[in-house]
Amino acid sequence: MRELQTPGADGILGHIESRHIAKAVALLPAAATATQEHLDVEVDTEAYGKVRFFAERTTIRHRRRSHFFWSVYRAEPIRSNDAL
Repeated sequence: MRELQTPGADGILGHIESRHIAKAVALLPAAATATQEHLDVEVDTEAYGKVRFFAERTTIRHRRRSHFFWSVYRAEPIRSNDAL
């Protein structure tokens, strides 16, 4: 398991494989019906162990239509002694 510090605004997000980010987004509720603007979710990865992903609900507008989706903006490794 790799050990990384979490400097910067995105933590270790740039080092995480995209399939783990996609798995984190899939675990979140549907963005169109969600009431929270920011959520976090935990996913097990091979390289870093358990990782906490932080996502924000984003809106795109095109003419009279709106589309909501989750955008992951940070990832942090979870150590066994970390608590929320």
